[in-house]
Amino acid sequence: MQISHYILAMLLPIGMLTSCTNSENPKIAEKATIQKHVNADSIQLTTLIRDIYEWHETKHRNVGFPFKGNFPSDSVFTGIDWDAYNKESEIFRQTNYFSQEFLNRHRAIATTIDSSVKKASVEWRNFNDGIPLWSTDADDWCGCQDSPDEYWKQLSISNLKLSNNNTAVFNWAWGIKDGVEPPFTYKMKAKKENGVWRISYMDGFSHYGTVADYDKTMSQSKK
Repeated sequence: MQISHYILAMLLPIGMLTSCTNSENPKIAEKATIQKHVNADSIQLTTLIRDIYEWHETKHRNVGFPFKGNFPSDSVFTGIDWDAYNKESEIFRQTNYFSQEFLNRHRAIATTIDSSVKKASVEWRNFNDGIPLWSTDADDWCGCQDSPDEYWKQLSISNLKLSNNNTAVFNWAWGIKDGVEPPFTYKMKAKKENGVWRISYMDGFSHYGTVADYDKTMSQSKK
């Protein structure tokens, strides 16, 4: 009987410890589930941006906001070439890389440019005078002027933040090693539509201004 009581006394702390450990299991399982989702989404988003930039660089390089004019006989432009733009926009949509939010924002930029150009005097609308006011002096798709050959193969994402499992904010760069970001990174956002990640925001397109911004620049500068 004494031995039995001794064994029982020894087993009680073990049972208590097991009970405590089991009470922590839901939290551990929850963390593991979250990490599993983060890893899966990170892989999907990395694949998405690599596919986008391979498409951009090898299949559809001349994307942007096409100007309308009597080219090449005349270097003056009069606004957005909406026929050309609509064809580009449809190509964007058919890739399934971009969310409706991105497509709407892209069209809003085109509309702003068109409105501003139509208000501008002719000296602002001549390609012979250099890069137009309504263009950025970089590749909007990477925020860069130079890039490594086939850089899309080197793209990795970092600083991934997920919200409600259907929106994501992250940076991408080429040359990320051991999770350490290089000096240059590019911010993007994505949104899940019907369970598929699609890009909703690209940092380079945030550099376009409003009609008021362009009016101010033209009023403060003289051609």
